[in-house]
Amino acid sequence: MADAEADTRQEAPAPQVSNPGMITILMATALALLATPLVAPAMKDIATALADQVDGDPLAQGILTLFAFLPGNGDVNFLVKFIMLSIPALFIVVSAPLTGWFADNVGRKPLLIGSLLLFAVSGMSGFYASSFTGYFIGRALLGLSVAGIKTSTVTMAGDFFRGEARARFLGLQGSAMKMGGIVFMLLGGYLASINYSVPFLAYALALVALPGAIWAIGESRRPGAIRKAGAAAGVSTIELAKPFVGAFVASVLFYISVVQMNFFLADAFQLSNFYTGLTVAIGNTISAAIAFKYGAFKARFSYVTVFAMIFAAMSVGYFVIGFAPSYAVVVLGIMIAGLGFGLIVPNQSAWIISVVSPERRGFGVGLVTTAMFMGQFAGPIIIQPFVDPANPFQVFRVGGVALAVLAITYGVAGRLFASPGKEETTQAT
Repeated sequence: MADAEADTRQEAPAPQVSNPGMITILMATALALLATPLVAPAMKDIATALADQVDGDPLAQGILTLFAFLPGNGDVNFLVKFIMLSIPALFIVVSAPLTGWFADNVGRKPLLIGSLLLFAVSGMSGFYASSFTGYFIGRALLGLSVAGIKTSTVTMAGDFFRGEARARFLGLQGSAMKMGGIVFMLLGGYLASINYSVPFLAYALALVALPGAIWAIGESRRPGAIRKAGAAAGVSTIELAKPFVGAFVASVLFYISVVQMNFFLADAFQLSNFYTGLTVAIGNTISAAIAFKYGAFKARFSYVTVFAMIFAAMSVGYFVIGFAPSYAVVVLGIMIAGLGFGLIVPNQSAWIISVVSPERRGFGVGLVTTAMFMGQFAGPIIIQPFVDPANPFQVFRVGGVALAVLAITYGVAGRLFASPGKEETTQAT
């Protein structure tokens, strides 16, 4: 299609990657995006365990003072959600541009190897943490590692594949994340039912991908190419802003389901941690299936139109959850929303790869990674004013309205593109 023709016309032949190398890339990508869902089922119990430390902990009081303007921010639930979700995201936001520079100037492979090691060590540190400060340090380092893994793996996808093959592999990456999410959310829910600290040990699974990163993957692009690219490697701010904004907004609204599901199911239906894992795992099953077919969507629709579809599916799903009379209807809602969830990561990744030159690919992926996790950081803060413990359904209803507006806006904007290849014409040579 148009995308494939544009890519193969403007880039040199792709370097080769072995099947074990592709599997390693998929494993690493999945691990990076599971950093948050793995501990989500344990957050309520962690909050209970730390509740008596809030008044005497300087870090906890500092965070509460910083966000004193938010309604309902004074409880331990807000603190735990902020540290577990927003702190890793903040450090990803800060470090992703640096990891993009590292990928372009030093190499994708060393970035991946170092990040996998840091992911395992920092993730497992939560098993030993017993204070807000301990969790804070571990989650901050985890954020640095996730930025490195996400940047290196998506950049490698851009290096190793062209055209339709690239869209298919990015779909595979998205599918791998969601399929891994099925296992990890169920595992996280089960381990959290044993003890809230046990899920942190599962971060050691990053070490399984380490041998493949060392021996099965070659360097996908000559390091330092950006220094010789000069002005030809540039791209307009407007073109960079388009995928950046889409990634940010989608991330903020996606994390309503991640941040609130554990608390929502407990408050609305008195369900245990296991049901949090089960619910998100069901949503991930649908997401994995639709992500696998991303290449077919991109062959027919523009990036903007795909985002309109994403927001529309999420809106309907959130409305169903927001008015659910039973847990079975919640499951139906998360399945509908999952149709949108599955397309977010491959669409934003393919979009940014299409508008940056090969020499600046690490920078571009780092930029959209920043946007994605800036949304994760901002999500709990933006959502907090709409969280009502007396009405746990409210936050999903508000999210549904916001997503409906976005779906209409992006749907109208998508009409401006006459063909799925029109957006790719700006790709630098």
